[in-house]
Parts: sequence; C-alpha cells; structure tokens
Amino acid sequence: RARPSPSAVPLVPRRPLVQGQSSQRAMFSDDAFNKNIHNDAPTGGAGTLIGNWAEERVLKEASGHGRTIPQRHVPRSGLLEDFTKVPFETRKGDDTFNRVYGPKSDHIAQPASRTIGQPDRHEGKIMGQGPKDRTMHAGRYEVAEAEVLAEEEEIAKQAHVRRWETTTGLVHSKPSELEAEKAIHSRKSYKDEILHGPAPERTRNIDNQGLEFPTHAHYSCVEPVTHARMALDDPRMRSDVRASAASGVNTFGKNSEFTKPLLEFNRGLAKDEELETMYNGLQSSQPLRHIGGHQPRGPFEVPSLATLKTQIHSKIAEVWGAYGYVMLRQRLFDVGNTEGFVHKDDIVTILRDELGLDNQEVTDIALQVYLGQLATMKKTDVRIGAFLASLRPVITQKQKRRVMEAFKGLNPTNGEIRLGDWLAHLQDEDLRATVVTAFGAQDESQVAGTAVTEPVFSELLADLAPFLDVEALLAV
Repeated sequence: RARPSPSAVPLVPRRPLVQGQSSQRAMFSDDAFNKNIHNDAPTGGAGTLIGNWAEERVLKEASGHGRTIPQRHVPRSGLLEDFTKVPFETRKGDDTFNRVYGPKSDHIAQPASRTIGQPDRHEGKIMGQGPKDRTMHAGRYEVAEAEVLAEEEEIAKQAHVRRWETTTGLVHSKPSELEAEKAIHSRKSYKDEILHGPAPERTRNIDNQGLEFPTHAHYSCVEPVTHARMALDDPRMRSDVRASAASGVNTFGKNSEFTKPLLEFNRGLAKDEELETMYNGLQSSQPLRHIGGHQPRGPFEVPSLATLKTQIHSKIAEVWGAYGYVMLRQRLFDVGNTEGFVHKDDIVTILRDELGLDNQEVTDIALQVYLGQLATMKKTDVRIGAFLASLRPVITQKQKRRVMEAFKGLNPTNGEIRLGDWLAHLQDEDLRATVVTAFGAQDESQVAGTAVTEPVFSELLADLAPFLDVEALLAV
C-alpha cells in the first residue's frame, strides 16, 4: 500500500528519549520507526509516522476506538514535592514494532537445502478434502473392503474343500471292486509264526467282557477298552492287576474299606466279618459292566453321536420292526451302485421319507456331520457296510462267539457255506422271506445255492441281532 506524502500525514509526537541515552542508540530502540532522528518532534521534524493516518482516523471515528492502547492519566501523588517517587502502576503504551511488523518471533532462517525432505509442520492443519469427498472416499473404501472380504471368504472355502482328484484318478479309471481276484502266485510270510509261535484260536478270548464297547452309549457312560480291563476278566491275568475291590460305579474305583482305621470304619463293629461279607457279595457282581445310556452323566443334555444313533434306531424299530436293519440295507442297495456305495443325499431321503425321521428328532446339521465323517473313500458317497456297522448296535462278545460256532457247524467248504443250508434251520417264515429278499430274490430256491462267507454271515446276523434273539437264529 502506498504511504501518503509527509505533508498529508499529521505530526504525531513521539516519546522523548530517555535522559542520557545517545541518539545513535535510539535509532535501534523500539521507538525508532523512520530511522531518522532529524524528523523527531523536539528538533522540529515531522516526528514518527505510524501506519496510515487516514484509515486510522476513519476507524476511530466509526468505532470510537483506535488500534492504539487507550491512554489514561496515571496520578502521581506528591510528585511535585518529591520527584523521586514513582507511580503505583505503570501506564501501558504502544509498541511501534509490534503494531507495524507484528510480534517478534524467534524464527531462524534456514536454507532450502536443509529444509527439503523434512516433515511438514502444517500437515493435517490445512483441509485438503471437503465433506463430500471424504464421504465418497469412505463409501468407496467400504465397498472395496466388502469385495475383498467376500473374495477372501471364497478362497478360504476353496482351501477347506477336500480334493479327491489325483493325477492317477484323472488318467486311469478305478476298476470295479467286484472284479477283484485273489493273487494266484502269492507268498506266505511266516514271520509272526517264527517270532510268536502258531496263530492262536480266534475264539480263545472272545468271551472277554473287557473287550465290550457299546457304540450306542455316551462315552461318559462307557469305560474304554484297556489292557488292565481286559486282564481283569481273564483268569490267567487277573492276579497281575493292581486294583481294589470293585464296589463302586467304576471298575477301578478306589475302595478304602480294607485300609480304613477302626475308628473310621462304619460298616459294623466287627471289621473282619464285615469285610468278609463284602467280598463274598462282590463275587456275584459284574465289575466290568457299563452304565450305558445315550445321555451323558449329570443333569444336563448335550448333542451327541450316541443320541443321534438312538433316535434312528428307535425309528427303525417303530417303522420296520424286527427286520429293520435288513430292510434298510436292501433300500440302500437299491439306490447304491454296484460297488456298494450310496450317496449321502439318498441316505437322508430314506431316513426322512420312508422312516419319517423328523427334523426335531435329528437335525439336518447333525445328520450331515455324521454322514460326512463316514465319507472316507469318496467325497459324497458312503460305503453301505460302513454306514450300517456304525449305525446299528454292536453284538456282544458272546454273540460273536456263537456266530462263529454256528458257521463252523454248517460245515463250510473253502470258507463258504450255502445259504440254503442255513435257511433250512430257520422256523420263522417271515424271517426267511426277508433274508431271501435281502439277497435280491423272490423265491428261496433262487438263492439256495448262493455261497456265503463268514464275514457276510456275520453281517447278516449283526443286522438281525438288535431286535431278535441270536440263539433262536443260530439253532443249528
């Protein structure tokens, strides 16, 4: 802005110099503005020029206040009598430099070679984007993030998919299992016989109750199969087992009646006689029994595989009766392939439609999880034999021994018997018709000469054992 000529600027008297202060020093004081001492008012000069006098006057006339600090009279009591006194308060005045140049700062000038590359002190203080841009940017970020999350979720699903395809499976087709033949020039290794002697009889330990494990009971109600449990039921190994008297719920529960002091013994006055009575009573007990039940121990209910099997087992008995598992096997083979595999959806259809298994009894999630665990050879197909072996209750060890003895009683030839030989011993006409139907025939004469191996015979009896008496079926 152009400064008015000196003739148009009013003369403003400046503060006189302090006594004893040289004129050269006053040029560099805060009072110096024009840097010309000859213009000072005491010497007849024009005095110090402060800002634009025209604008200052207009502002003061319009508002009643100027930019300068308003001056007021500071009384100096007794100043005329004693010139050494000073006022009680100091009168505030204007600082010409602060008014014209602004307040002083301690800024140190630095060359550009030093400031290049340093962080900006004003970063974040100056708005670079408006509210609309920020809103659009946030919207685009949310959409992009949703797309990335969806892509990552799909990648995670693909990573957890079980891949069944192999190079050999894509190039070569697996032959049917029905075409499998036993090797002609096979070799027999006698390593086990050399190390351990001749193979023992299979029925030697089949009556051991320590090997029992009911699959339809909850795991908390079943004791696991262990060597100690098996040895406890074997007369030749029982003396080697370290266990107290099995008078509690569990087989190997701690019994401290023998070691309990007399003062703490509460069975009676005569400890020896009471212990003898207790031991005699345990001879008729069943220490290797299972509690059983598909519900876990305790006052609570949790979903379990045992509960699922029990619900399906009850439905089979209700709809199809005593021959339920044989009919279920026939239904599965009707919709399965020639190799004995059936699709999981076909199993669900049979259970839902033909058995009437409600979703309230067995949920779809529990059923899919159960069938998915059985799909070990193919992704969506389940072996029929594995499904039935897992679903039906297992036969006891004594029943297994009875089945093996009955198969030997039918005089097998090369490990095979004729189905007609066993059907001739069955007195129940409905059972005979069911067995004939299970083998895919309508008349008994059509399957009389069918060769049956011991595994097939055992599977057939295992399908009938859950609802029928095995002894009546094996009356050979």
